[in-house]
Amino acid sequence: GKYSINGGAYTTVAGTVNNGDKVKVQHTASTSFATKVDTVLTIGGVSDTFSSTTAAKDTTPNAFAFVDQSSVALSAVVTSNEITVSGINAPTAISVTGGKYSLNGGAFIATVGTVKTGDKVKVQHTASASLATKVDTVLTIGGARATFSGPPAAQATTPDSFSFATKT
Repeated sequence: GKYSINGGAYTTVAGTVNNGDKVKVQHTASTSFATKVDTVLTIGGVSDTFSSTTAAKDTTPNAFAFVDQSSVALSAVVTSNEITVSGINAPTAISVTGGKYSLNGGAFIATVGTVKTGDKVKVQHTASASLATKVDTVLTIGGARATFSGPPAAQATTPDSFSFATKT
């Protein structure tokens, strides 16, 4: 690491201090997760260690959810609300079953990928061609998952109004 005396420039060159001087120490944290870096400062034969430890790797996002849809048309392409990935500090695996996902407004895909904090995700599937049949799309990010459901409309049993022309 480096040190600074009385707010001066940080340096690694040996120097001298006077009684009452203020000394600060700095170093660059590790680029690896959960790794400690130490900087030892020695003044007049007395030493102390300044340490910093990087955060542990976290690939489990905060909980997320999709708003289910109902009464969609048969065989319609249905798109979920958008969620924002949060709570992770490293690139994290994303996968989908029963549909596709879009990352940050990109094309909808079904392949495994990675996300980072702040990424925006939507899922999409095609509604069933059968009446009242539920379709689920499950999005998994790290160890968290959410299901987007979109059943089609129930079978209509009441027809639209109609009338007959009178014949004489």
